[in-house]
Amino acid sequence: MSVDEEKLTEFQKELYELSAKYVLPNKPDSLFMVCGVLLKTCIEMYASVLSDEEIAKILRSAEQSIPMLKEKIQRAFKDLTLH
Repeated sequence: MSVDEEKLTEFQKELYELSAKYVLPNKPDSLFMVCGVLLKTCIEMYASVLSDEEIAKILRSAEQSIPMLKEKIQRAFKDLTLH
């Protein structure tokens, strides 16, 4: 893994840890709230430097990656339950 990939992995880990503070076990909708805020923030950040069409292109690309990401997270959860 390159230094940049390691930094991005660490950043993602920190985002998960921060998000976990706001996902409440007795309030399942809190996960959707956290995800919505993260998505909104990403779009706002993109909007500060990109055109609407460029943002839409990124979102289409993200949509196409859903099956791959779901498979990856399902494997990670499966590995966690096996250990």
